Amino acid sequence: MERIARKKEWEDFMSTGQAPADIRHDVLESWKRSLRHAIAERTMAPVLDEERLEGRRARARRLEKASQKAMHRAGNLLIGTRDILLLSDDSGVVIEAAGDPHTLADAQENHLYPGGQWIEEAIGTNAIGTALYLGVPTLIRDAEHFCEAIQRWNCAATPIIEPGTGRVMGVLDISWPGAIMQPNAVALSSALALQVETELNQMLGHERELLLEYSHIRRLRRGNDQTLVMDRNGSSVFSTEDFARFCEDDDALRQLPKLLPTLIDRPAGQIGEVLGECLNGADFEVIEAEGEAIGIMVSLRRSRPLARNWAGMELQQIASVGQVSAELCAQAQRLAETPISILIEGETGTGKNALAKAIHNASRQAHGPFEVIDCAQLTEDTLRALIASARDTEAGGMLCLSSPGAISPSLQKLLFTLVELVSERGGRIIALSARSLYDEMRAHNFRSDLYYRIAGARLHIPPLRERSGEIEPLLRRLVQSHAKETGRRELRFTSGAMSALQAYAWPGNLLEMRNLITALDALSPSGLITERTLPREFHQRAQSDRTETLRDVERAEILGAVKAEDGNLSRVAKRLGIARSTLYLKLDSYGISRERKD
Repeated sequence: MERIARKKEWEDFMSTGQAPADIRHDVLESWKRSLRHAIAERTMAPVLDEERLEGRRARARRLEKASQKAMHRAGNLLIGTRDILLLSDDSGVVIEAAGDPHTLADAQENHLYPGGQWIEEAIGTNAIGTALYLGVPTLIRDAEHFCEAIQRWNCAATPIIEPGTGRVMGVLDISWPGAIMQPNAVALSSALALQVETELNQMLGHERELLLEYSHIRRLRRGNDQTLVMDRNGSSVFSTEDFARFCEDDDALRQLPKLLPTLIDRPAGQIGEVLGECLNGADFEVIEAEGEAIGIMVSLRRSRPLARNWAGMELQQIASVGQVSAELCAQAQRLAETPISILIEGETGTGKNALAKAIHNASRQAHGPFEVIDCAQLTEDTLRALIASARDTEAGGMLCLSSPGAISPSLQKLLFTLVELVSERGGRIIALSARSLYDEMRAHNFRSDLYYRIAGARLHIPPLRERSGEIEPLLRRLVQSHAKETGRRELRFTSGAMSALQAYAWPGNLLEMRNLITALDALSPSGLITERTLPREFHQRAQSDRTETLRDVERAEILGAVKAEDGNLSRVAKRLGIARSTLYLKLDSYGISRERKD
């Protein structure tokens, strides 16, 4: 049975290079490695300055995050036991320490604390450095340490293995004074390391869920592009069926899984730059969560024709406008694949008809007709005629009800009969409303049986003022569409004009935007649109004085905080750093409703 090396045996080895045959093989081999580095006289490990230590912590932030629970719980349990718990990165630098405060204070003499570097090359045989070298749990006691000044310590360390790659990310070490026996130290160290690896595995699983969701949204925005999504380990999360077949560089594609894990902890710009040089004909997008890269999306380049007009766009074309539209279309895509009825709500001009048509084209009913009924124009006679026609019409297709809340309760009963008949014959219902039908139902202005029949699922299209980032791409798309339809040149906008357009509230949304483009095209001889060319209402913000501008900024900041905190005014006040009473005054001053969640 292997035994602990005695002090005399260590002394003999240091003087003659010889050791007894029954000394632990791993210890003897570590002594031999340590002998090459001229470090025998060292009394403490090298220590990094604060700046370099923070750099190490930044690179090991994932390891540190996964270790927080284990370090906190075990560290508290070790108080009074003379044991300390140390977390090191893959270079042997201690980045966190916890446990018995008296032992932590005593350990500073040898730099056994954050910043100390405990690889074998720096301080000889020790549990952290030797475990990193061997890649297995390691126990080093008393005279087994190579440097004599460190022999007053015992330590047990276990490598932490990254799920998916098998890479050693760091080490969990338990250290205690040499005179004390701790027979279960290796088992405890291994159990804590396993906890950290379990946490890392859960983090990876969560990241893969985010990547899969992101790939679904981006897939809608990119249309039929060939795409591949990989997690931080280089494992595929999602791939279009023919991605590998269309990729022209098979060697580069095989190298990606090996290269990505070595890059993933770098800044996103560097990751994209390095990968961009590896695979020609592809675009790389680094996907981040909470400011940290978690994977990449690879898209093979191809030309994409522009849609002719907004009303004819498919879901992926609508989604390409921006993040808000992409998330909306992701929901729409999932609903399109079900038979459930859908209610689309949004202000006038937000594009409800376009979304409804796109859902129809993406659904199982795409082969059938898409019939739109303007409910505001319905009479009892026309409704009865529609019901009779529905009985004689073949099944299939989609019936789109525009403004069903505009008709009287008596007509709503007939409309319910029509909806039931269409559904029974295999058709599908989609309804459009500029106001909340749920509120109308609660106010007894809309039949509950009809509401629940047409509102199997609800989609809300936010007004343009709530998605200002999409104003410019929408404007440019509608300009291109108008130019193609009329055969005229495309309008061009100065930066000042574009700023004014982006700052505008657009009460008429897309409908107002289309009308503006038509008017500007007719009135502008050159097609160049400046601030002075725009109608008067677009000048109000630009002509406001400095005080009004600051008010606008503050109002926008308050609205942003309300949205970020989901309407919880207590959290909004805390986020803004003001008293709740002050927040109420500001809400009233800016005309913002207090009817929020608390």
